[in-house]
Amino acid sequence: MNKLFFTKAEGIYDRLDKILRNLLGYSPEILRTENGKPYIGNNPLYFSLSHSGKYGIIAVCDRPVGADLEIFKDKSHNLLVTRFPSEEQAEITDERQFLLHWTAREAFIKMKGGTLAKDLKSTSYSGGKIYFEGAEQNCDIQQHFTEYGVITVCIEE
Repeated sequence: MNKLFFTKAEGIYDRLDKILRNLLGYSPEILRTENGKPYIGNNPLYFSLSHSGKYGIIAVCDRPVGADLEIFKDKSHNLLVTRFPSEEQAEITDERQFLLHWTAREAFIKMKGGTLAKDLKSTSYSGGKIYFEGAEQNCDIQQHFTEYGVITVCIEE
């Protein structure tokens, strides 16, 4: 099972509670790992949420999942791109491509329960695949453009 719910950023946790209550039949207690990743204790259902500007998304899955949403801001990301591996730099030609790469990295890090501060430099995305510490990762990456931004969902395989 893999479901993606679109919502407003405001009230995203209330919406998450309603979704989980509908799927599980009860309102679960949301716990957090030491890195801050939210999860449901003693339950095989996984979720991830993201918001940017006034938009939000919630991904719910029966496998570990990470989701990221970034809105278009019509700004340059050249300084960040120079820190990416050369293969990745070659694929980034505009803001849309930058956001595809950025959201893929962030969704993967969320899926594995890491942090941007610790794992961003070790994560890359090129050729439609995620690499962590140089090794290709076994995960399903689903990416979508909307009129307002880019959404990536990363699911552990």
